[in-house]
Amino acid sequence: MPSTTLRFSARAHGCVAGLLLLIPLLLGADDYLREIEEEAKRQAPSLVIDPSPPAPGTTAVGDTTTDRLAAGLDQVAFEQALRENLPGTYAFYQQLGPDQRKQVYETYRSDNRFASISEQVARLLSGKH
Repeated sequence: MPSTTLRFSARAHGCVAGLLLLIPLLLGADDYLREIEEEAKRQAPSLVIDPSPPAPGTTAVGDTTTDRLAAGLDQVAFEQALRENLPGTYAFYQQLGPDQRKQVYETYRSDNRFASISEQVARLLSGKH
């Protein structure tokens, strides 16, 4: 009977060790979400509430050239612009697979706002398509 107790203890220690190895991964998920939230807060003041374009010769309130990536970039240029303009989003983008990266690029082609691109990366990273 004592050997059974020892085997159970060794197994219990193995389970505890396995759980301890998962803790950094779980904590890392919080870091990902925190970084996305911080980036969204940084971008919030520049978000355009009314997506309609301003009349020619006028400027919409809060409209800046820094809340969008340049339009019409190919995927390589898009990734470079993403890395330069949204380094936090780019770090998460790099963790996506090729098909998911293509989805982000397609999102950019239809809506080049920083917020839209960051939201798509967050959705794909969290598994919510």
